[in-house]
Amino acid sequence: MRPLLPLHLLCLLAPLLAEPVLAQQVVEARDGATVLARVSRQEVTRIAFERSRVRRVTGNANEFVLEKDDERGQVFIRPANPQATKPINLFVSSDRATVSLLLQPVDVPGDSIVIREPRTAIDAPPRLEAGSRHVRTLKNLLVALADDSLPEDMEVREPGRDIALWVGTRLTLERVLLGTHLVAEKYRLANTGAAALTLHEPDLHKRGVMAVSVERASLQPGEATPVFVIRERRSDD
Repeated sequence: MRPLLPLHLLCLLAPLLAEPVLAQQVVEARDGATVLARVSRQEVTRIAFERSRVRRVTGNANEFVLEKDDERGQVFIRPANPQATKPINLFVSSDRATVSLLLQPVDVPGDSIVIREPRTAIDAPPRLEAGSRHVRTLKNLLVALADDSLPEDMEVREPGRDIALWVGTRLTLERVLLGTHLVAEKYRLANTGAAALTLHEPDLHKRGVMAVSVERASLQPGEATPVFVIRERRSDD
């Protein structure tokens, strides 16, 4: 016989167990409160923040199996015991908040739990970007680009895309670090012309650009240099 849940918990969970089952559960994160949701007993359930990335999941590791998708900042979870009826308590953290989830295993297909953070948490800048207007933060981002390292609160992309710049040059976007408010880009600029090329950092500034760093200001024909750009993130990034 399966163990019975306490009556007060059944009352709380009743809306979650009702049909029809939706393909996606959107839950509102509330400070100091536990958020209730359902999780499939036998299939994986995706957990993600609406506008943030999942950074850490804490709970009783014996109760669930966890798979991480670091590239997209989400996780997939399923109960360790497919016959489990006991709710699973998790603490899911983003760059801005930690949310307490109480997940009730039920016989439904795997779906998604999307956590909607409070507006104040969404507006707060994340860790590396907390001082996005300060010189130290910009320097740290430039170092991360130069070292090909990945700050834990940013997403990395490597598009390898050529961008039109000036005649006699080839500009290749090699690496992008995406944060909530900032974008850090690493380019490779090659002199493909027949004459020497002298670079001036202000030439690369445009609206939204906060910092530009050129490793070598002068390039002979056939030479190339890394170029680092930090700018504000746009809606289409």
